[in-house]
Amino acid sequence: MIHQATNFYELTAYKLGRFYNAINLTVHFFTLPEIYIDSAQPVMEKHFIEIAKNHIPRYCLLTHYHEDHSGNAAKLKKLFNTKIISHKLSYSYLSNGFKLFPYEKMIWGKPERFTPDLFYKELLDLGKYTFKIIHTPGHSIDSICLLEINRGWLFTGDLYISSKPKYLRKDENIYEILKSLKKVLSLDFEVMFCAHKGIITDNPKLLIKKKITYIEEIIEKAKNLRKKDMSLKKIRNKLLGKEDITSIATNFDFCKLNFIKAIFQEELNEGNGYQ
Repeated sequence: MIHQATNFYELTAYKLGRFYNAINLTVHFFTLPEIYIDSAQPVMEKHFIEIAKNHIPRYCLLTHYHEDHSGNAAKLKKLFNTKIISHKLSYSYLSNGFKLFPYEKMIWGKPERFTPDLFYKELLDLGKYTFKIIHTPGHSIDSICLLEINRGWLFTGDLYISSKPKYLRKDENIYEILKSLKKVLSLDFEVMFCAHKGIITDNPKLLIKKKITYIEEIIEKAKNLRKKDMSLKKIRNKLLGKEDITSIATNFDFCKLNFIKAIFQEELNEGNGYQ
């Protein structure tokens, strides 16, 4: 079990994980006085609840519905009457549940269904803290970032993670991710809080820029190679390398070919014979 805490002024970043201390196997949730940003993964419920008993939140702000972010929100409602706030597009996933792959159940666990108490508007005023809500779809339809406008703190959920990603989930939209990255780059922030990387104080805007540039370059190179009639798998091999243990372990739900397919998703949907 991974259980680490890092303090930053009045904020604490808790890093939780069931297996190895790897970026994709551990998740951060962040706490401020009476406020949580996300609620960790269900398999870490015991550790999460122990933390919550010592720092009871009045509010929990969700960045999106995925199980490693909303995983213990139902427990917060039941045990502490915490008000859960989400994007309105999260509602059906949180209240009705959603399908999980076997690897997701094993690594993060299945969250309990619940109904969020409030939906985000453009600004969320919680007294000492005021958050600007930025809708940043791509990773999921309901993904948001939260900018604490008085401190220049940006909570990015799963938008950033890495400047040079090689894998993509089947349901991710690379063009929406690119738009969302450009949207947050225009914001005024000095510190970034990433759900998988943790607290990033060293020039976070530069990291966002690097990711934008990287994605744009991969898209351009992939399209140029496709013009030469190269198959999608060969494009993957050339730009990202062959699939590895990460792809296999997730039954190719999270893999390199998905990144390349996402670039040509419109053509694939139209049935233009891409392979």
